[in-house]
Amino acid sequence: MGVLRGVATQPGTAVSVGGASTQVSSGVKSSAGGRYFANDHATQVVYLTLGPGPAVLNSGIRLNAAGGSIIIENYSGPVFAIATGAATPVLVAEV
Repeated sequence: MGVLRGVATQPGTAVSVGGASTQVSSGVKSSAGGRYFANDHATQVVYLTLGPGPAVLNSGIRLNAAGGSIIIENYSGPVFAIATGAATPVLVAEV
């Protein structure tokens, strides 16, 4: 996978996250780079937890609505997410 200024140049996957903790990445990476996570919902907030989970509202890594994102490098474990509302798409890609 190519990288252009820290953004994945190939599409990843979208995982639907709601009010229950959901595993959004298994931690298995096929590249030496990191993993990119983005909140693709206009109004819902997402929280990420690194490790065995579960994700908890108002705790962990916050992804703001309408594009909040992060690249996580040097971590190969699972990532869990929870959202403030139902059917919140979290985009996941290797970078």
